[in-house]
Amino acid sequence: MELLPGQYTPQLQETMTRLGSKLPFGQAAEEVWLNRGVKVSEATVRRVTEGHGQVAEAIARAEVEELERKIEPAEATPEKIMMSADGAYIALTTGEWREVKTVAIGEFEQEWNSKKGEMVVTTKNLSYFSRSYRVREFERYGLAELHRRGVFNAQLVVAPHDGSTWLQSFTDYHVPQAKRILDFSHAAGYVADAGKAVWGEGTASFDQWFQRTRRQLKQKPPKHTLNELYLLLPKAESDEASATIDQSIHYLEKRLQQIDYPYFRARGMPIGSGSVESAHKVVVHSRLKQAGMRWADAHVDPMLALRNLVCNGRWQAGWSQIVAYHWQQQHNLFREQSKKQRPFGPTPSPNSVPMAAAPPAKRLPKSSTPSPTLDVEKQQPHRPAPDHPWRQGIWPTKEAWRWI
Repeated sequence: MELLPGQYTPQLQETMTRLGSKLPFGQAAEEVWLNRGVKVSEATVRRVTEGHGQVAEAIARAEVEELERKIEPAEATPEKIMMSADGAYIALTTGEWREVKTVAIGEFEQEWNSKKGEMVVTTKNLSYFSRSYRVREFERYGLAELHRRGVFNAQLVVAPHDGSTWLQSFTDYHVPQAKRILDFSHAAGYVADAGKAVWGEGTASFDQWFQRTRRQLKQKPPKHTLNELYLLLPKAESDEASATIDQSIHYLEKRLQQIDYPYFRARGMPIGSGSVESAHKVVVHSRLKQAGMRWADAHVDPMLALRNLVCNGRWQAGWSQIVAYHWQQQHNLFREQSKKQRPFGPTPSPNSVPMAAAPPAKRLPKSSTPSPTLDVEKQQPHRPAPDHPWRQGIWPTKEAWRWI
């Protein structure tokens, strides 16, 4: 019958799951009533959504494991690709905060901006992979999205990021040849820290110096900006101020090749990680970080798996996989049940014995009269065979399926 576990139709379950992955569960239940005319509770939408999210998560992991076994080349062949990763925090029911890592992947190109009167870099066709995994696990299971987008086939891969160690590790794991770029705003923040240590935040002297130095950082080779920071050291009036300037110099010198912004801009490369920062708002914050939201640890990644399907525009393909997964589970369960009840000895040929012969119905005593309140099955002229699927509890009835 191609049904899904639970008492609701596949269409209604899809509606609940899609709405539950976009809206708070209470609002989703209200939308189900307004759009489908079916009354469901907030708890029901939660159970259905989180249950299908677990399936989506299992499918995503299985896809990566299959890729690792087959190592098939990707079909997409983009010329230039941007791969930027970052993390954002959400609240758990335990009172802790959990980092959700996201990698945003898109194609970039230069376009003329008439308002600014200059060429600007725009990123298009963005897709995301988001999970709360640890670093090594995130590196591994991010493979499927990178493979789907053809990152390994691109002629140029650019990786703008904020300089965190795990972001360097993620790039090393997948595309060590990528052109790494320290996010411009992040680098400018270290320049600002050095200036504040001398003139103080919000002073006219600092504002004038920072505007000039920030413009220099973007338009001239990085050595010019580092020289400006070295000139601040004699002006430091305390050990704390000197330490702050030293820290900024050391941080930027260590990433000298990643802050050559004139070189990157001349070749039409993005120098900011705004795509992945926007991804936090689109994928994570809009659903998992609204006011008062707290998430159980086990439900974070299933919801993120659904969010990726929605935000990547692949809901129909993803839902088809979820449905196929349930059907396969039902088929496997039916086979297991059939094996348990298979009689010993050779299996009789279907040409030699009648198939699905039902046993004779029990005859009621002559003194008794069938009651109108008796079970429907007992009122039928015959009863289903002992090996009928309804007998095995494998058809999708509410009593047989309590998977969520």
